[in-house]
Amino acid sequence: MRILTTIEVSKLLKIDIRTLQRQAQTGFYPANVCGRVGRKYLFNEEELLKFVFSERCIA
Repeated sequence: MRILTTIEVSKLLKIDIRTLQRQAQTGFYPANVCGRVGRKYLFNEEELLKFVFSERCIA
């Protein structure tokens, strides 16, 4: 299991860091994908990729 920061995830998904933070704040990502430690959001890389490529994420 690899833990990613918002900066790493924004580069991986090629989205703006503010957009990613807003999505995390509003609960777009399930609890097994994204968690908050203090003021930072951390992401589980394996679960993030599963979520991104699942049908639940596609709008």
